[in-house]
Amino acid sequence: MERIRIEVCVGSLEDVRNAISCDIDRIELNQALELGGLTPSRALFHAARRMTEKELVVMVRPHNGFAPYDEEEFEMMLDEAKYFDEHGADGIVFGCLNEDRNVDMEQTRRMVEALKKAMPIFHKAFDLCPDLDKASRELIVCGVKRVLTSGGKNTNELKEGAMIIGQLVDRYGKQLEFLPGGGVDEANLLDVVNASGRSQIHMSAKKIIHDPFSQELRMVTDPLRLAKLCETIRATEQQLQ
Repeated sequence: MERIRIEVCVGSLEDVRNAISCDIDRIELNQALELGGLTPSRALFHAARRMTEKELVVMVRPHNGFAPYDEEEFEMMLDEAKYFDEHGADGIVFGCLNEDRNVDMEQTRRMVEALKKAMPIFHKAFDLCPDLDKASRELIVCGVKRVLTSGGKNTNELKEGAMIIGQLVDRYGKQLEFLPGGGVDEANLLDVVNASGRSQIHMSAKKIIHDPFSQELRMVTDPLRLAKLCETIRATEQQLQ
């Protein structure tokens, strides 16, 4: 069995530090994980880029939810994406839908065309599309190279979603990478890997903490949980070789 590439979603410099202490391959850099991940600051990006040579993909998402972007919002997204691309991001994670929840092909094409080096990656907005086959074909036409997906299913249906991902891989896997994610945890990890047939996985290993200083709740990467998940994946690889 080939090595399973582990992508970890992080939301702070502390999260980056915790992630790279484990046997991971790729980091998805965000801010505000409690909102599903938003565009990180440029300062956070530069600090993370200095901290690690591991593959670093960057979220470009101005607000939570997947509502369609108006032209001003999208121009801002293009500006951020171009900046990260020019300064060493390995990939740009974005997602553009229209009012019908289909891929906004015009905005998606413009984002792909704006990137000179970084891989264009479509995020889980994909799972809102009513027809994942149609959405896959549209992303391929637009030039997207990877899509993060739970197969259109919720976290408690992730095994079923992984089977759908496996079907999409069979149909479109030569033209588009499918990255299983969205609720991967200790309970479903092996089922997701086996059912999807993918050699890469996206996870966050998040936990909610109570900040004693601000008295607020925030979400962070749990280094102990992440390390355990990574160990489980690597042990599985050894068993299947």
